[in-house]
Amino acid sequence: SSRLDQLSQDVDTRFAQLASRIAANENGDTDQRIAALQRGMGELQAERSEWQSFQGETSAWSRTMQAAIEGVQARLAGAEARLAALSSRSMNSAAELDLAEIDYVLRLAQERLELFRDMRSADQALAIADQHIAAFDHPMYTGLRREIGAARSRLAELVPLDSAALTLQLDQLQMNVSQLPFTGQDVSVESAAQPLPADAGWWARLRHSLSSLVTVRRTSPVEADALVLADQELVRQRLWLDVEMARLAAMRHDQPAFAAAVQRFSEALDRWFRADDAVTRETAALLQQLQTINVDPDLPDISAPWVALQAIRAAGVSAPPSAATSTPPAAVTQPGRETAAGPATAEPDNAAAAAGDNAADNAADDTVEAAAEAAGQATSQATGQATGQATGEADDDTPDGAGA
Repeated sequence: SSRLDQLSQDVDTRFAQLASRIAANENGDTDQRIAALQRGMGELQAERSEWQSFQGETSAWSRTMQAAIEGVQARLAGAEARLAALSSRSMNSAAELDLAEIDYVLRLAQERLELFRDMRSADQALAIADQHIAAFDHPMYTGLRREIGAARSRLAELVPLDSAALTLQLDQLQMNVSQLPFTGQDVSVESAAQPLPADAGWWARLRHSLSSLVTVRRTSPVEADALVLADQELVRQRLWLDVEMARLAAMRHDQPAFAAAVQRFSEALDRWFRADDAVTRETAALLQQLQTINVDPDLPDISAPWVALQAIRAAGVSAPPSAATSTPPAAVTQPGRETAAGPATAEPDNAAAAAGDNAADNAADDTVEAAAEAAGQATSQATGQATGQATGEADDDTPDGAGA
């Protein structure tokens, strides 16, 4: 740019000198003035041609450099893409095994909750998975750990069913079945017979001996409608079966069946048994407690951590190998030897795994070299074409006088 400014200043100076010379020679010979003008015009055309030639060379050089810069940028972008692909494919085997183990633990937590209603085991499984993920120490798994924390919070808010207390209540209910007094049944315990005086007559002695065998008393309408002994046994057996049905419904987490069994027991208690007895009142209190129990509570959905892990594994990205996930050298044993951790590991499997890893690395290196060579050739061709095009344009822009 400085050279162009200098040339422009020179042209302006020459025009000023020419104008002064024309003004000085206004009174001279006309032929001499025309000759001077022609010489001045020739000099100006030569300088103009030189300036245009320099401008064409500068434009061609600029286009060449721009093409070279674009080629370098293309090669850099290709190298970054290949590096990202290699880094995503070169997953550490120990990290892969840890991800598979975390996947298993998360599925185990979900199955324990859905199939067995075991909230404690599900929470422990989620805690173990969170510890394994924390060992990666990688920000990519922050969202997964957040999902695990939310699932554990939902489990903590859930009130579990106290199966042990429910079993004790049902056992107590079954024990009370055989002690419930029926309506109209005399459960009073008569006092022991008083000894007869020594001077008692024969009638008093006879009545005293027959009092334990025969009882004469008035009967009420309620006692007249009382069940016979065989029917009483059937009612007790039915109540016992209702308790067993409630127990099975609780094991199946079948709330309608559980509530129906408790309701049938309550209705039979009100119909057939005495309400003023202590055992009946205790049984009624147990039934009221059982009616408030929900054996099928709503379970939270804890599948979000497993879904998030599946998304990460589907993307083909894992955490870099770390000290927490790397296999210690002591774990590798020779054939025929055993360690405290278990039987010896077969050496052919390790060799096959190592061979597979080496083959994958060699294939990746060949791919990278081929891609780099192709990118270099494409860049060279683009640079050569841009240089030739710029040189041709510069030759076209150069006037005939400058070439001469």
